[in-house]
Amino acid sequence: MSDTSGRIRLADTAAGPGRSTATLLASLQARLTALHLCSGADAIASLTAGYAKLGREISLTAEGARLRKALEMSRAAANGRSVWKKMRLAEWTCGIYPTPVLDQLRNDVALLLADDIEEMLNVLPIPGEMVGFEGMGDTPEVDFLDVVLGLWAFSRELVRSVEAVASPMLPPGGEFTQGTKAPDDVEGSILR
Repeated sequence: MSDTSGRIRLADTAAGPGRSTATLLASLQARLTALHLCSGADAIASLTAGYAKLGREISLTAEGARLRKALEMSRAAANGRSVWKKMRLAEWTCGIYPTPVLDQLRNDVALLLADDIEEMLNVLPIPGEMVGFEGMGDTPEVDFLDVVLGLWAFSRELVRSVEAVASPMLPPGGEFTQGTKAPDDVEGSILR
């Protein structure tokens, strides 16, 4: 979505359909329609499996492997896996199609940047290309740390995307901006 310079970079896969405002809207419309056809549990399981798939992919990078190794040695990993096992979360997500969470985020951000969105919204509904479970293959068991690393990677991409979209409109560095409300005090601590 964005490179290290903060510029927005949109890329399509060579095998996929070309990205246009119409195809991005069709994708979003198809995802929203699919929510009417599945249970909430299946939707959450698919998202969880999607974060786990992303986490497995991130674990293959130098930064992801380093972070995973550190987490493996922590109490958080042991406790997380105990909760994961006791709550039978791996069974819950077994065989569920993993949502392509990062692709969807990138498509939705691209949609927000489209210059012809109003025109395309006026021609809804837009038929989408049916892809089914393309490339699903066997779904490995979802591991607690895979999900954690996937959420970490997703949140980093989300933060970079928001900052990249806002950056052209931000006042120059060092300029003081007065807020309208004092921040609420956060009560308690995550580590009591």
